[in-house]
Amino acid sequence: MMQKPANQARPVSAPPPHQKPKLRHFWQNIGISAQSRWQQLESLWQHRRQRRHLLTLLILGTTALTISTTTCVSYFFVRGLILDNLKEIALLKLEKGTNEIDRWLSSRKAEIETIAYSPKIRTLNWELVEPRLQSEIYRLKEYFILALIQPNGSLNNTLGNRTNVKDRQHFIKAMAGQINVSDPLIGRSTQVSTIVISAPIWALPQPSNQVIGVLSGSIKLDRVANVVNSLHYGSESYAFALNSEGVPIVHPNNNLIGNSDRPAPSFLQSQDSALSTIARHMIDRQTNIELVKIDNKWVYAVYAPLQEVNWSMALIIPRENIESQLQALNFLTSVVVGLLVPAMLAAIWLIYSSENNRARAEREAMLNRISGRIRASLELDKIVQSTVEEIVNLLHLERAAFGWYEPQNKTLQILWESSQFDCPRQAINFEPYLVENLSVGSDQSDPIIFSADTWTRGASQPLELKANSYLAVPVPTQNEQQGYLVCSHAAQWFWSAEEIQLLKAVADQLAIAITQSHLYTQTQDQVKLLNNALHELKKTQTHLVQSEKMSSLGQMVAGIAHEINNPVNFISANLPHTTKYTKDLLELVSLYKQTFPEVTPEIAHFTEEIELDFIEEDLPHILNSMKIGTDRIRSIVLSLRNFSRLDESDKKQADIHEGMENTLLLLSNKIKNGIYIVKRYGKVPLVDCYPSQLNQVFMNLLSNAIDALNEIDRLDKIITISTGVVREHSIKFLKVAIADNGPGIPDSVKDQIFNPFFTTKPVGQGTGLGLAISYKIVVDGHGGSIKISKPAGGGTEFLIKIPINEKRQEASNKREVGQRAM
Repeated sequence: MMQKPANQARPVSAPPPHQKPKLRHFWQNIGISAQSRWQQLESLWQHRRQRRHLLTLLILGTTALTISTTTCVSYFFVRGLILDNLKEIALLKLEKGTNEIDRWLSSRKAEIETIAYSPKIRTLNWELVEPRLQSEIYRLKEYFILALIQPNGSLNNTLGNRTNVKDRQHFIKAMAGQINVSDPLIGRSTQVSTIVISAPIWALPQPSNQVIGVLSGSIKLDRVANVVNSLHYGSESYAFALNSEGVPIVHPNNNLIGNSDRPAPSFLQSQDSALSTIARHMIDRQTNIELVKIDNKWVYAVYAPLQEVNWSMALIIPRENIESQLQALNFLTSVVVGLLVPAMLAAIWLIYSSENNRARAEREAMLNRISGRIRASLELDKIVQSTVEEIVNLLHLERAAFGWYEPQNKTLQILWESSQFDCPRQAINFEPYLVENLSVGSDQSDPIIFSADTWTRGASQPLELKANSYLAVPVPTQNEQQGYLVCSHAAQWFWSAEEIQLLKAVADQLAIAITQSHLYTQTQDQVKLLNNALHELKKTQTHLVQSEKMSSLGQMVAGIAHEINNPVNFISANLPHTTKYTKDLLELVSLYKQTFPEVTPEIAHFTEEIELDFIEEDLPHILNSMKIGTDRIRSIVLSLRNFSRLDESDKKQADIHEGMENTLLLLSNKIKNGIYIVKRYGKVPLVDCYPSQLNQVFMNLLSNAIDALNEIDRLDKIITISTGVVREHSIKFLKVAIADNGPGIPDSVKDQIFNPFFTTKPVGQGTGLGLAISYKIVVDGHGGSIKISKPAGGGTEFLIKIPINEKRQEASNKREVGQRAM
């Protein structure tokens, strides 16, 4: 870098002393000329400006009215939709509670009705009925009293009490042939607030339609009260239930609760008109949600009837609990309104500035052409070079350049340059052109007009510059560097205000383009981050979909297992008796044959026809086969329940071998066509894991191995399962390896094998989710690793490593030792 002597340095903003009067006079002439031109332009466009102002104001007013109306209508429409949705959620919450009570009462009524149809009950003989009712109380658990009521109202119950209930409504309705649930009452024998479910006892034969007595069961009101009291929707919300007369049977305020034996005021006679109206709607068995004012407070009242009994339930929700979720909409509306007012003011300002912009139409057209070229590329070299070339060509300048100012060295490093007469140097060469003696003022936003002795090019060939022919326009950027657009005229003259304004606009556009170029680079990095985030989102979405699918599958499996288990248990429980009875019968037949060797021809013929000897030999085998079959079914059911593990949402210590065996049992129907399973189980501890998720991983890997072996034609189709414990970097891991000797996986797709939706199977035979979900479960869910490799004998091997929690394992071992010692 070439430095000038200090005595040659001169402030760039001040001309030489001998030029001051001349320049001051010249500037005055320039100012008078610019003012004259501006007045002529203003007079020329004054008339047309007024007409355009009126039209613009009309358009602006119409637009403002339309926007305001649309905003208002949209606000109330969206608010109504959101509020209706919130009301529907509150109503569904209440209906969930009513449905729970209805299902519970329906089950209880069915139980009472079923008992009432018992032949013993129909005898109305208390000595015969009491043992049956005592056994039903022990079986059903829900009832704490069962009672037999004679037609005259005489009652005998399982507590040994006797009373007369002919005046009770539940007895009267049951004698009329109705199964009914009573309002809460105080039991005359128990003095406890209960609900009584009564069912008629019909005479035999059934078509006689004659009621000969009543069977009733007493249930405590606690179950209904618990359901009602559990209904909440935010703070200060509460629920209550009314009977058919509007009297509260469940309410947070116990002083308001009444029953048949302890009357309480009905809400129908409440002094609060809103509460009495709500009670009337509940008595009329209506379902609705209303905004009402109860106890001088606005609340939402949600009410719905019960189907199994003539009661209704209501949920009282403070208004702010529901409408607080509309705050985001209200805030958005306030922001829109707040932005609309400044926008209107800005539009009014634009009306008065539009005519001034018309005067600069030609210069704006040129600026647009330059801006278009600037925005045509995001490469910094092309942007700046095309800018300086356009400035030279359109303004007929001698030279234009762009450079970065270095305040430490007080130099301007020119990197891009264009000249009208000389051959411009290419920007890509980055030759260091330096302008010396450039001092930047405190206000860097205005162009600097100055004179300089030389515009040095390297160490030689100085270019002579004349006074005030040199203009430097700041180009502010978002980074710390300060750029300058440097221009020079071919003749000695002053820069006009229009040229300065135009070059400032070009500098602004150039600053935007430079900023965009930097942002483009940053955007590329952001795009990579977003792509990674999208990839993770897809993986998470895939995991959620599969988790939901497995949850549904687990529920279905558990339900099927439960339904299968009941009849299987029935068969299994009866098989020993059947075997014993069959053995006794066969011994009886043998005894008959020994006692009466001579039988009639008819018996001999029938014995030969049914092949009695074969039956005596084969029947025990049949019963033994049935026992083996039921044991097999029970084993499958147990495996299904162990595989689903729906009740295990948290990590627990589990036996990996048990999960593997359960998975193999479920896949037993696919393990055929000469496929052999080789188990090389090592001694492994219990592992802290999610058992159902690991079972899913085993299922996916084993299913893939079976499918791969079914594609080849060989005799030794082997799947090898190995387990053990390894230590890496002082951390213990459980190792599970699943290998097959199938065709293997090509090396070209191994890097994609764990990607979601990637599959090598034909269309319709694979989703591409199994290995992706397995990777998510092992790596993200358990902090382990899963790798794929090719064994020495060919095929594919998946190696899973799960970290072992040694502290928890030691605690578990201590507990096991303690239990054995006890």
